[in-house]
Amino acid sequence: MLGQMRGFWKEQNQLRRERIQAEVEAARARQAEVHAYWNRHKTTVTQRWANRTTGRGQAMVADIPEVAAQWHPDNSAQPEDVSATADRRKGPYLWQCPLGLGHEPWPATPKDRVRSGAGCPACRQLTRLADIPTLADQYRGPVPVSDMNYASHERVPWICRTWAVDPGTGSWQPVEHCFEAVVKDRALQADACRVCAGYVVDDTNSLRTWFPEIADELDDPDADACRMPTSRHNVSRRQAAGEESGGVYATLPWRCRHGHGWEATILNRVQGGGCPACSLSGISKEQVRLVAELAGLMDLVPPGPPDPRLPDGLPDFSSHQLVVPLQHKPEHWRYKAVEVDAVFQLAAGIRVGVEYDGAFHHSTKRRDRRQYESEKGQVLVAAGLLDLLVHVRLRDLPLLETAQALAVPVPERSTVYQQACAAAAAIEARFPGSVPGIDAYLTDGHPRRQDQADAYILALWGELRPPRRRPARTQPRCPRPLKETIPRQDSLLTPASAPYRNPDRPAEILRDYRCACGNPRQFTAVQAQVTSGNTKSCGCLQRQAKRQRRASLSGAETRAVREWARQQGIDVGTSGRVPDRVTASWRLHRAGRLDVLAADGLLDERRVQQWTQTDGVHLGARGRVTSGAWLAYAEHCLGPDDSHVAAVRQPVRTVVQESLFELSRPDSSRIRSGPLTL
Repeated sequence: MLGQMRGFWKEQNQLRRERIQAEVEAARARQAEVHAYWNRHKTTVTQRWANRTTGRGQAMVADIPEVAAQWHPDNSAQPEDVSATADRRKGPYLWQCPLGLGHEPWPATPKDRVRSGAGCPACRQLTRLADIPTLADQYRGPVPVSDMNYASHERVPWICRTWAVDPGTGSWQPVEHCFEAVVKDRALQADACRVCAGYVVDDTNSLRTWFPEIADELDDPDADACRMPTSRHNVSRRQAAGEESGGVYATLPWRCRHGHGWEATILNRVQGGGCPACSLSGISKEQVRLVAELAGLMDLVPPGPPDPRLPDGLPDFSSHQLVVPLQHKPEHWRYKAVEVDAVFQLAAGIRVGVEYDGAFHHSTKRRDRRQYESEKGQVLVAAGLLDLLVHVRLRDLPLLETAQALAVPVPERSTVYQQACAAAAAIEARFPGSVPGIDAYLTDGHPRRQDQADAYILALWGELRPPRRRPARTQPRCPRPLKETIPRQDSLLTPASAPYRNPDRPAEILRDYRCACGNPRQFTAVQAQVTSGNTKSCGCLQRQAKRQRRASLSGAETRAVREWARQQGIDVGTSGRVPDRVTASWRLHRAGRLDVLAADGLLDERRVQQWTQTDGVHLGARGRVTSGAWLAYAEHCLGPDDSHVAAVRQPVRTVVQESLFELSRPDSSRIRSGPLTL
């Protein structure tokens, strides 16, 4: 969702940049036309003054028609009475812009207008921020937008109205981005919203909003997660050049809920980086079970401070980080810390390391680690950190032939008990008497410390076994075989072809049928629908059912049923035909047969369906109770003596059933006589 929102903001910013550039270009083009007009005006006026025929003091403003046309009517004198060389001693006069751009009149002396060819001062600074509608709509500065120059160096506030995603619900909602920027940068460089671009952080794109669990682990009281980005990685050039940067990455202090502290960048945290002390990288559940079992035979050396995630009294079965001195570290090794799965302290001060080598990480198919594993045992023994490194290697991994490393091969399907027995026996053979109680353990036949291993796995992983992954399908699904099935017993359709697949839907099997209604054309249908009974004809039964006339009800009875339904709280509307189920329920309620009505005052559909099966009444598609069945059941419950029912009696058996019976006979004359009627 965060990437989708950023992509939307980027797209909107690009559209705004294009609009700003187009509006600035249009404003500059208009300004160029205005400047060209006043340049022509200056040339014309100065030439007319230079080519005058009268004396210098005798020329009037009216003698220069281009200037006289701009004389403002509020002046006390007329152009014919004012000298063209009048200066400030006689006072300036008002002039009006001839371009009709809405400029206010300006004061100027006739001498400046005639001899210098001066024009409208507002036209010389024509383009304002108001001429750029995209920026004018976002401008929130103290100076009116009509007075703000579009190339001003002033830093002013802006507001960008856009849409943002709510991380909690995933829905889009309108927001306002508030930021400050220089007017010139926004107009001439077409800079768009700084919040949308990621330069300014607010509640829509902050670390606190999108990653609250990461913000809670921030261990800097001066850092505000509500104003921190979600993707900063490198520091700025100014910070990198200073002494306080400490490098090229903007690392921040973090602290997990278990009290572990470390430093990392925001981008590292957002991309999934967590606490290195709580990380399960390099630890497997099989390794934990083997180390826990061996810890019952030998003294396990704790890997470090107690892990706060573990319950009290539970040993720590995580890996050890052994730091190799520089004089013993090979030059081609990248790190000086070596990871060992477990370290045990034996009698006489012997320290033994145990490695669990699985086939996935230690086979030569992925990477050949034999040289590193051989050097690992040699370096640790030479540095005095271990006396022996034992490798419990599964399956057919290549053996390690070094004096400082001991390879113990075990089958791939071996149990934890079998692996522990093999490792303990190998250590006892190398150092006799160093593993007390090994004989009793070998004859015991079952593991002893798996309850501690389960408790450790639950504390760190939260589950004993990972969820089983379904293997990826390498081959396409095998299509379902084509099998002929017969139509339902009461169907009018007879197969006319073999089944075949639908070319548009390969999983759907079609078949051609002929209908017993006399239709000469074949009918194509889904074979499964015909077999189940959802499709029984070519459509003739449906057309005949639509032509069947429903029982007519009087207006008085309809009003009585509607009033009764309103009293019972049954919604039947205010107009139109009342549902036959409600009408049948009203008749039974009126006759006092409340024993057949449900708690809501209506007939139970299951009761009516059971009655239709025993009495042979026809049901609709998929067992739906038809309108005639509701009324027929009410008639059945009331009996033939009811005077009201006698007037609205409906036939129970429909013509459809009789037609089906007749159509089942090959010599039926009804097929030849025409379509069925209901």
